[in-house]
Amino acid sequence: MSLALSIQSFAEFVILALAILAHVLIHRRAGKDLSVSSVVWATLPALLLLFLGIWGQMGLLEGPSDSSSAQLSLLIIGICGIVSLLRNRIWSLCEKLPVPARIALGAALAIVILVLPLFIIETPYNNLMTKSLPSHAWLEALICGLVLVALYFLGQRHAWTCTFGIAAFALIGIAQYFIKTFKNAAILPTDLYALGTAAAVSNEYVFSLNEFALRGLAYTALAICALSLVRPPEPALTTSARKRSVAINTSAGVLSFCLLVAVVTIPSYMGQLGLKMEYWYTIDYYMKQGFIPTFVAVQQDMPIHVPNGYSDQEASEILAAHAEHYRTTAASSEEHAKTTGQFDHLRPTVIAIMNESFCDMSIFDDLQAGYKGPEYFKNGLNDTLLRGRLNVSAYGGGTCNSEFEFLTGNSISFVGAGKYPYSIYDFAKVDALPNSFKNLGYTTTAIHPNYPSNWNRDEIYKHMGFDTFLSIDDFGGVPDCEVDKVTPNEPHSEVFHSGVSDKATYDRVLQLLKDNESPQFIFDITMANHGSYDQKNFSAKYALDYHPANYDGEIEDEFLNEYLSCIKRSDEDLKDFIAQLRELDRPVVLVFFGDHQPGFSWTYNDLWYANEPEDVHARRIYCTNYVVWANYDVGGYAPKNADEEISLDMLAARTLDAIGAPTTDYQAAQLDIRNSIRALSTKSYLGADNKWYTFGSDSAYTKDYDDLAKIEYLNFATKVV
Repeated sequence: MSLALSIQSFAEFVILALAILAHVLIHRRAGKDLSVSSVVWATLPALLLLFLGIWGQMGLLEGPSDSSSAQLSLLIIGICGIVSLLRNRIWSLCEKLPVPARIALGAALAIVILVLPLFIIETPYNNLMTKSLPSHAWLEALICGLVLVALYFLGQRHAWTCTFGIAAFALIGIAQYFIKTFKNAAILPTDLYALGTAAAVSNEYVFSLNEFALRGLAYTALAICALSLVRPPEPALTTSARKRSVAINTSAGVLSFCLLVAVVTIPSYMGQLGLKMEYWYTIDYYMKQGFIPTFVAVQQDMPIHVPNGYSDQEASEILAAHAEHYRTTAASSEEHAKTTGQFDHLRPTVIAIMNESFCDMSIFDDLQAGYKGPEYFKNGLNDTLLRGRLNVSAYGGGTCNSEFEFLTGNSISFVGAGKYPYSIYDFAKVDALPNSFKNLGYTTTAIHPNYPSNWNRDEIYKHMGFDTFLSIDDFGGVPDCEVDKVTPNEPHSEVFHSGVSDKATYDRVLQLLKDNESPQFIFDITMANHGSYDQKNFSAKYALDYHPANYDGEIEDEFLNEYLSCIKRSDEDLKDFIAQLRELDRPVVLVFFGDHQPGFSWTYNDLWYANEPEDVHARRIYCTNYVVWANYDVGGYAPKNADEEISLDMLAARTLDAIGAPTTDYQAAQLDIRNSIRALSTKSYLGADNKWYTFGSDSAYTKDYDDLAKIEYLNFATKVV
C-alpha cells in the first residue's frame, strides 16, 4: 500500500511540476508579466507531494485496505497546487461578479481559512473527529484564528505570512499523532523542555503516516490554497499613505496578538471554561476537548499546588514530630537496633537498578494467553527482603519521573501530574539519596547508557551528589543497536534491542565493585527494553509467541511479543547478575524495579477491564514491580521475602529502614506516616486498611495525608520555587 501511495504522490508531483513549468513558459512566450507568487504558492503542495512520495518509498505511508481515503487526500493536495497556480484567473473571474457576491465569497474564504486549523491539528491524532467536534472546538478555532489574523496584519495584509501559522498547526497535529502512536499519550507543556531527550531516542521509532495523518496534510494544503486566493492590498501611491497603512496594519496585528495573549492567560480554563484533565489519560481529554485548549489548561495547572493552610513553620513542626515518633517507636525496637548495628559494621554497598519498562504483564489476566510473568524474578528469586507491587507516576515513558521519585523521595502526586521536575526545576538545594550516602562516606555512581544530556541528567546528577556519571560514552558510544556504525577495531558494549544490554551495565557495576572495595551507592538505569517494539532485531532464542484471546490485533501481538522477549532477556540477565553478587565476599544490597509499563498495555486494560472505577482502572497500568535483596542475612535474620505494596517515592526510605541505614528527618517522617498511608498513586492513596482513597476524600488517614502533602511541599517545592 505504501508503494502505491508513493507512486501516486510522485505522479501528482510530476504533473504539478510540469503545470508550473508550462505556466512559466506560456507567460514568457506571450510576453506577459509572470506572477512569481503564484508559482511559489503552487510549489508548496508540489514539495509536499515530493516529500510524501519519498516517505512512501521508505515504506512509511499507510492506508486502509481499499486506500481510497489516503488516495483522496493525495489528490486534494495536487488539486490545491493547480488552483493556486491559477489564482490570477480566479481573481479575474471574481471581478466580474456583483459586489454582494464578491463580499460573500470573501467572507466564505475567510471562514474556511479560520476553521481549517482546527482540522489540521485534530484530524491526524483525534479519531473522535469522525463522530463529532471536540467540546471546546470553538476555543481552539478562536485561538488559531487570532494567530492567523495577527500574522496577516503584521505581514501588512499579505497572506503568505499566515503560512507560518498553518505550518505550525500542521507540525502540532503530526507531532501529536506520533506521540499518540508511540505512547498513547498527549503532548504536555513540560515535553517542550525535553525535546533533546525526544530527539535522542527518536531513531528507535518508525515514523509512518496513516490515512488520518495524510488527511491532516490535505487540510494543510487546502489552507495554503485558500490563503493563496487572498488578494493582497493595492500598493499605496504616496509615502504618507504607505506609512499610514503600515501603522494601521501593525496596530491591528499587535491588537490581535494582545487579544490572543488575553484569551490564553486571563480566563481559568479549568475553573471558568470547564476544561478537565486527569493525568492518567491525557490523550482522552485532548481528543474530547481539543488539543490547544487542553494544552493551555495544563499549562495553567503547572505551578506546584500549595497545600491548604500551609506554612513553613507548621510543616517543619509536622516533619519533626513524625521523625521523632518513628525514631522513638519503630526505630527503637531491638530488631531494628541489631540491624542498625550490623549496617554500621558492614557498610554494605547499595545497588539500585531502574530497569527500563520492566513489569509483570501477567496482571492482565495472564494476558488471556497463559503468560505467567518473568520466570526468575517472579518464582526463582525467593530470598528477598522485600518485594511487591510498585505504584509509579509514569506510563509508557517519562522515565525521569520514576527516577525523581526514587532518588528524592518526593511524589509526582504532590508536585503535579504532567510535570517533569528534571526539566523545569533547579535542583541545587534539593535533598537526594546520593547525597545521603555521600554523607556516610560512600562513593556514588550513576549509570545510564545513553546521552548524558537526556532529561538534564548531567546537571541534575551533580546537584544530587553523584561523584561519577557513566553515560553512553563510557559504553563505546553506541546508544542504539546500529552496531554497523562501529568500526571493527572500536570497542563497544553488547547491545540488545534498543541499546546497551542489561548485562553490559551489570558487568560495569561488578567492575566498579572490583575496582573499589569501599562502600558504594550505584544507580543503574538500563536502556535495552526501551520502545519501540517493532524492531525485530534480536535472535530467535528470545522470541515468544503469545496471542491474547478475545483480541484481534496482529500488530499489537507483534508489539507484545517483542516486549515480552525483552523482559525474558532482562530476567535472564538479572538472574546471572544476582548469581555473581551471591559469590562476592562483600555485603551488597540490591534494589531492582521497573520504571513504568510499556505504552501499549492500556489496550488490554481497556478491553478486559472497561467497566470498573476510573482510579482502579488507572492503577493497573500505573504500576510495576520491585524487589529488595541482599547477599547477606540482614540483621542476622533469614530473608523475609515480605510482600509489601509501596509507591516509588517511599521505596528508598523503606529500603534504608529494612537494612538499618541512617535516615534523614524527611525519610523518618515518611516511614512514620507509612504506618497509615502505604502507597500513593496519581489520584489516590492506599490506607493501612488496604483500601484506596481518592485525594481529598474523608478517611481515617486524612490528617496523615495532609501532613504528608505539607512535608513534601517543604522538602521539595520550597527549594525550587
